Amino acid sequence: MKAIGIGAQGFLRAFRFILDHGMGWMFLVPIALYILLSVAVYKALQAPMEDLMNAVSATLEIPVDPTVEEGWDGFVNSAKGALNATRDFLLTWILRLGIAYLLFLVNKYIVLILLAPLMAYASERAEEIITGQHVPFRWVQLLRDALRGALLAARNGVLEAVITLVIWVLTLMIPLLAPLAVVLLFLVSSYFYGFSMFDYILERRRATVRESVRGINARMGMVVANGALFSLLMKVPLLGIMTAPLMGSVGAVLAEVRHKEGTSVQRVP
Repeated sequence: MKAIGIGAQGFLRAFRFILDHGMGWMFLVPIALYILLSVAVYKALQAPMEDLMNAVSATLEIPVDPTVEEGWDGFVNSAKGALNATRDFLLTWILRLGIAYLLFLVNKYIVLILLAPLMAYASERAEEIITGQHVPFRWVQLLRDALRGALLAARNGVLEAVITLVIWVLTLMIPLLAPLAVVLLFLVSSYFYGFSMFDYILERRRATVRESVRGINARMGMVVANGALFSLLMKVPLLGIMTAPLMGSVGAVLAEVRHKEGTSVQRVP
């Protein structure tokens, strides 16, 4: 429980720490990247979406005889035309909302991977401010660390997807597990989010992936607390993607320093 408290405290204090130490400009990078990617992907999917809508609309279209305009048959034709128009309207908005939801899910992970260099730098800068130990900036090392972080994020994403699929299948087979499945899915998501945040610290210590996994598991309480708050904040549109990645990476440093050296987060310079 103490480790969970340290992890949560580090995350919550990260926002003020970032602003107090001239790192606030970093919040603008994720939101700009998210908007650019959203526009680009939406433009790319616009034509396929229209083709899909037309195909579905043609499949579901109710035949209307345009030569019949009077009497009961004319009324039926008018009703069919109204149903077709309503179907097209609903279909258009359902597809748009579906695409928007997919963009929200997929774009979030793409942005997190692309933000790896920024989060690596933020984590390194926060540790430098706290410890006073200057780390010479080297583009090669930063890009190497960022690439490792991005690859590890992709690896964790695949593992999370597999574990999630297994939980879903078990829930379909045993519906009574549904309440437990919701909790498990949240904890799994929190673990992998926190994993990425704390790995920036371990990669600066030149830990291998295997060593990193052992180190993360040894910090399980802090990792899950960091990841849980990260996950909750990421559910807030735009604000989440703008603040959560940086608060997660910096919050992991604050928690690690307090845990390892006994330094109070409140006294961090």
